[in-house]
Amino acid sequence: MPSTISVIGALLSQVAFVTGVLYYFGWAYSHAYFAYFGVDAGALGFTTQEYVLRSLNSLFRPGMFTLLAILVLLAGRWLPELHARWSRRPRRTLRRWVEVTGTIGVALTAAVAIVMFVPTSVAGPVGIYAPFVLLAGMVCLGFASRLRWKYRSLLGIRAPRTAADVVASKTRILVLIAVGMVAYVWAVAAYADRRGLDDAQHAASDHFIDKPSILVFSVDRLGIDGAGAQVGEITMPGEKYRYVYSGLWLLARTTDRYYLLPQLWQAKTDRVFVIKDGDTIRVDIARNP
Repeated sequence: MPSTISVIGALLSQVAFVTGVLYYFGWAYSHAYFAYFGVDAGALGFTTQEYVLRSLNSLFRPGMFTLLAILVLLAGRWLPELHARWSRRPRRTLRRWVEVTGTIGVALTAAVAIVMFVPTSVAGPVGIYAPFVLLAGMVCLGFASRLRWKYRSLLGIRAPRTAADVVASKTRILVLIAVGMVAYVWAVAAYADRRGLDDAQHAASDHFIDKPSILVFSVDRLGIDGAGAQVGEITMPGEKYRYVYSGLWLLARTTDRYYLLPQLWQAKTDRVFVIKDGDTIRVDIARNP
């Protein structure tokens, strides 16, 4: 029974971590996407479920890359042992592996620390790669730690293992895992931010062909203008609505508001119109032809 409970607990912790990553990706993606149009995604009131759902399509590539990277790492962990067996000097070979992987890990981690905390001219351009570099550093340090722990005698470490050594080893592993998880979430957020901005720019360059077309009927003038937006006056007697606005795309919708773009919206030139739902307006939504 305890083993079953521990397995269930482990599964739940993994599900919680994956859900957190999906939520964070959806949040970062949405904020970057809508920020391009000058809209704060926080004002749209997305729920946790909506953030998770918004992340699924864009996470396909990084998800596949993550799975492939895990498979490569699982297969590659035996490379030092195989190399040592095939070489004529296994002790020297393993020492080289420990020295090289450990040095690379320290160098990569130090490089990220410099980029993060020391202002330099290259910090900005290089900073986007920092989480991936940090992940690679943690992998290298993990390889070195595993080899040192598993082949102590072969590496010439003659001192017997003590309780303090076990605690130090477990602490080191936990630190590496914790930093690796932080780096992974950081990398996901960086990718999401870049992907959100790219998708927004792509949508604008394609003139929002995937957005629904909007007609707004209003009792009063709404002051909607901009490139491509048009307004017509309804003069039929007995008609409730006096004005109709066309040439608009739907950017987002909340429970009580519509966020609309003029048909030929241009960044830094045109506005996003926020229309509050109510009895004085009617919004018709049609598929973009």
